[in-house]
This record gives sequence, structure tokens and C-alpha cells, in this order.
Amino acid sequence: MAKISITCLGGTREVGKSAILLEAGRTKVLLDYGMKLIPKQHPEFPPIPEEVDAVLLTHAHLDHSGALPRLVSHGMEVPIYALDITKYYTELLLYDSIKVAKLKGHNLGYGARDVNKTLENFRTIDFNIPFKVGDLEVTAIDAGHIPGSAMFHISYDGTSLLYTGDFNTVESRLMPPARIEDVPKVDILITETTYAKKEHPPRDKQEILLKETVMETLNSGGTAIIAGFAIGRLLEVAMALRARGFKGDIFLDGMAKKSTEITSEFSNKVRNYEEMSLTIRSMIPVRDWGMRERVAKRPSVVLTTSGMLEGGPVHYYVKERKEDESSTLILTGYQVDGSEGRRLLEEGKMEIDGEDNWVTMKVNQLNFSAHVSRSGILKTIRDLNPREVVAVHGDRADEFADELDKVGIAAYSPEMGETIAF
Repeated sequence: MAKISITCLGGTREVGKSAILLEAGRTKVLLDYGMKLIPKQHPEFPPIPEEVDAVLLTHAHLDHSGALPRLVSHGMEVPIYALDITKYYTELLLYDSIKVAKLKGHNLGYGARDVNKTLENFRTIDFNIPFKVGDLEVTAIDAGHIPGSAMFHISYDGTSLLYTGDFNTVESRLMPPARIEDVPKVDILITETTYAKKEHPPRDKQEILLKETVMETLNSGGTAIIAGFAIGRLLEVAMALRARGFKGDIFLDGMAKKSTEITSEFSNKVRNYEEMSLTIRSMIPVRDWGMRERVAKRPSVVLTTSGMLEGGPVHYYVKERKEDESSTLILTGYQVDGSEGRRLLEEGKMEIDGEDNWVTMKVNQLNFSAHVSRSGILKTIRDLNPREVVAVHGDRADEFADELDKVGIAAYSPEMGETIAF
């Protein structure tokens, strides 16, 4: 008889709406419960489970947390176990998702009242301190992805499982690497595979390119507009610029202002709090529209959202500088199909305020990913030596599972809705 079973409700052979229902004994828990943001379309959500005892939330990004209020709106108020900082990030992102949905005419299936109740359901946990959820013993382990990101080690009746969520095995300016060495014995490994077919370029070379691009832009009289994700990414970029000796002003705009304030309150969730604090104190928040207009009209460095150019203050800065060939737009992460960032890279134009705009300013793309690369996933599998591997959270998860099978590692890439018993 199976001791543990998992049903994949989302985030299987895709990146987005991560949601796995784990059942063991009399206990049912959700491993994440996110939404999938699709450019120019309504978001996608995983199905509502009939019954669940708790949620184990790895981190705050919407593809892992964005469906949580739908549980409340369907009458399911259950405890959500997460790190302390994750609650505050999640609050920021969920309220912003409501704001964006109203602007775009999307139906999330929840409102502010549901978000309020969801936040009341959070239960604070910490790394490496086991806790009980029904019949399960659970331990959160630092995943190295963003502040507060966790892998969950789950034990039941002599069988152990590790759900990685999003993780990173390489140190960054902001984060230490995932604490793989803290993981106890693992029988079943459920791993993200976002970059299972790709290696990231060396971080130091990306930092050097970043500083060189910024300096060349400023020296030519232009503005360096750096677009990135609000949580973690833009702070990481600012830390990299400072570490590489950049002494000029760095302006911070958009949701990253609040995100940075939150991060500054949690000294034990980052790699080097002193270095981070010095960087934060050196940045200049853009306070209002008048200041935004002044910053956009002079040579400057501005870090702003959104990372894929789907909205946010970055639209204003690009519109102001789009024909200035001395200025540069720097994209710091992957641009999904259909996003305005991908469209700009491929077609040289993007939609701003409902109109297409040709962009003749320079556009550069750098890689500051906070996800583990192919070699990191393979090394994690070797180090943990699980009996079985389940590949999720990747557009090519099935190909990666096939690769593992061919070298003698029992691996699965479940389809949406599929149940696997162990």
C-alpha cells in the first residue's frame, strides 16, 4: 500500500500555477498554490481541491502563492506555513495582483477581503526547525532563491520526500546558496526544472557587463533603465553595481521600493546584511510623479518594474527615452513568450498605454536568474541520491525526466491532474 501520493494540480510541464496535493495517512497538504500569468490573457489557476488540511508555501512569487485567496473564497480557510518574510512579500504581491487585474479587466476569483483572511491564516515557521502537520513531520530548509524561500522535507511512516520549490545552488550578492547539506535522507525528490536544459552564464561576467553598460550609457549622456522583478532582483542588481565600484546615484521606482523596505527588516534572511543595508541606504526612492519626470529627463540610473515590461513605471521611462540612442534599457531576466519584453527583443517595439511604440534606444538582456541551472540540478540529485525523482516546474520537464531514466535514475514528469503513489 502506498505511503505517500501526490496529485499534480498545476506547474507540471510548465512554469506557472505550481500546486501539488500531497496525501499521507489522514493528512492532505498543498505544496504551493499559485497562478499562471499569461500576457494579454486571463490568469490560469489550479483546480480547487475538495479537502486540504494545510498549505506549505515555499515562497511568495505569484506562480507559487497567487491562488491562495481562492481557497478562502471557496470556503476553505486552512493554515499556511511559511517563513516570516514570505507573508509580507505575499501580502505585497496579492494586493498588487488585484490592482493589476482591475486595470486589465481580469477576474481573479477573489478580492481584498479574501486576501485579508488569507494573510490571517499564515503560520510562521523557520529553517531547520521540524514541525507537525497532521501525520507529517515537516522541516523547511533554505532554498537560496529569494529571502525566505524554502524547500520542504516531509517525513511519514519511514518515507521521506523533498519538495524543492524554486531553489538556487549558486551564491548571489543577496542570497546564500541552497542548504542542500542540511537536507536529511530523501526517498522522493520533487524538483523544479526551469533551467534543466540550460546553464547560466557566470555571475561575475554578468556583473561586469552590467557596470560597463551603465557607465557607457551615462558617459554618452543617456539614461540606464534597468527592469527587473520587484522581489530580490532589483536589489541584487543594485548590490552588484555597488560591489563593482559604481559610485553614482541609483534611483529605485515601482513595487521594488516596498519590497526593499520589507527585505531590510529581515537581517537573517540574506547573505550579507551589512552589504545589503549599505546598498539600500545609498539608493534614492522615486517618491512621486514629479520626481519620476525629473529623473527620466536627465542622465541617470533607474531600477524599476516590471521585469517583463508588462506594466509599471518602466513604461513611463521607456516612453520618455525610446528614441534616445544614447540611453539603454537593460532587461535582467528571462522574457516569456508573448510578454512585451520578448516582443521588444524580437520586433523592436512594445505596447505602452495601449499603443505600439518603436523603441530605438539600446536594449540589452542580462541573466541574473535566481533559479538553479542544469548542472546544479544534476549535482543536487547526485548529492541527495533519492530513490525516485519527480520533475516539475519546467516547460521541458518531460525531456529532463527521460534523460534521467536513460542513466538509471527512476524519474517521472507527471501530466496535469496525474496522481503518483509511492
